[in-house]
Amino acid sequence: MLDVSVKDFLALQQAEFVNISDRVLKIRHIKGISIDSRTIEPQQVFWAIKGENFDGHTFIPDVTGKGALFSVMNRASYRSEIHARLPLLIVPDTLKALHELARAHRLRYNIPVIAITGSNGKTTTKEMVAHIMQQKMTVHKTHGNRNNQIGCPLTVVEMNEMHKAAVFELGTNQFGEIRVLSKIVEPNHALITLVGDTHLEYLQDRDGVAREKLDLFRYMKAGATIYKNMDDPYIAAFHQEGVREVTYGFEAPEVQVKGRLGRMDEMGCGQLILNENTTISLKAPGWHNVRNALAAAAVTLNLGFSEQEIASALSTYESFEKRMQVIHWNDCIILNDTYNANPASMLLAMDTLMSMERGEKFMALGDMNELGVQSEEMHVRVLRKALEHRPRHIFILGEKMSRAAEMLPPAGLKTITLCKSQHELAHKASAMMKAGDILLLKASRGIQMEKVLAGLPAE
Repeated sequence: MLDVSVKDFLALQQAEFVNISDRVLKIRHIKGISIDSRTIEPQQVFWAIKGENFDGHTFIPDVTGKGALFSVMNRASYRSEIHARLPLLIVPDTLKALHELARAHRLRYNIPVIAITGSNGKTTTKEMVAHIMQQKMTVHKTHGNRNNQIGCPLTVVEMNEMHKAAVFELGTNQFGEIRVLSKIVEPNHALITLVGDTHLEYLQDRDGVAREKLDLFRYMKAGATIYKNMDDPYIAAFHQEGVREVTYGFEAPEVQVKGRLGRMDEMGCGQLILNENTTISLKAPGWHNVRNALAAAAVTLNLGFSEQEIASALSTYESFEKRMQVIHWNDCIILNDTYNANPASMLLAMDTLMSMERGEKFMALGDMNELGVQSEEMHVRVLRKALEHRPRHIFILGEKMSRAAEMLPPAGLKTITLCKSQHELAHKASAMMKAGDILLLKASRGIQMEKVLAGLPAE
C-alpha cells in the first residue's frame, strides 16, 4: 500500500476525474501505481506513459478489465468512443503529472534525503550508504534501474512514515535530466561520485557530462549539504553559495574525510584506511569499490555514524547482481560486471581482474553504447588497454568492439576471438579455462553479456 490517497490526485494541475465512484474517492491508501499493463494488479492505479516505442494509452481498456482503480491519461489521447465509460484521471501530460505527484509526496517528509549521481559508482555508493544507515533505521532507496524520469518519481511515491531516511540514485543521458530529477527528489544531501566519459552521444564530451552532473549541486536548496570528491577536478572546482560542503578524497590535500588504500587480498578486495584511524576490509572487489566506500563514509559520518559503525557495516557489504558479482563455476571464478559499461568502468573492471592473485585471466568484452562520434576511438583504446594487461585470452561480443579488434595490428589478434553470440562465447571460454582461472564479463546492457552464464556447461 502507498501512503497516497485518491484525493491526492485531485491536487494535480488541471486534473479531471471521469467515471470515478464515491467509494474510490474515499480510498486513503492506494495499492500502488503501475505503468505496465501486463503486471497491473487489482486496486492499483494505471499510469499511461507515451514513449518512443510504446504508448500506455493503448492498454487503458485492458487494465480496467483487470481491476485497476482508474487510469491516468493525457487529455490529447482521450477518445470518447473508447474511453467514455472508463474510470479515468485526465491530465495535460501524464509524465509531468507523475513528477508533480512525486514532488508533493516528497515534501511531506522531513528526513535526510540523499541523492547520488556520477559517471561511475553511483549505484554501489547508493547501496553502501543505505547499507550503513540500515543498521540503525528504516531506509527507503532506489531499487534496480529506477533512476530516470519514470522510475525515480515512482520510487519517491513509495516513501512512507516508516522511513527515517531515503537514498535516491539519479541517472541521466541528456541535458536537463538531473535538474528535473533534483526538483522531484529535492535532496538535502547530494553526492556526485565522479565525472567521466559517459553518454557522450547526447552529452557531447566530458565538459558536457560535468555540466549535467553538477546540476545536482546547482539546484540544492540553501542549507543543504553537498559531498565533494576532491580527487575529481570538475567536482573540486565547483562552488555553490549557501550550501555546506563536506570534502573527501585520497590524493587531494586538506579534505575533511581522508581515505587511503590498504592492502588488496588475492580476490582483489581492498582495505579502506579511513582518516588514518580505522581500517575497513571490503568484500566487494576492486579499487573503485574502495573509492565508493570512502564516498559512503563521507555521507554517513556527516549524518552521525561513527567510524566503527561504518567499518562494521561496510565489512558485511557484498557486491550485488551484475555489479562486480563474484560467481564460482567449476573451480573457476566469473566476474559478472554486466550491468553496464563505459570506457572508465571498462578500465576499472580490467584492473580489478588483473589484481586478483590466482589463475590465468580471461576477458569477455562487449560494446559500450551511447559514446557518439568518439565511439570507435574509445573502443579501440579500451581494447588496446586490455591487450596491455596480457590476459590469457580476450573474447569479443558486439559489432562495435569487433570493429575495434579489426583495427588492431595483426599481432594483437592472436589473443582475441570474435564471437557472434553469448552461447558461442560461453562455449569457447569454457573450453580454454581450467581450475583457478578467472573470466571477466563486461559490456553495456544492450549486449546482454550475462547470458554467457547460462551458456556455461553445468558443473
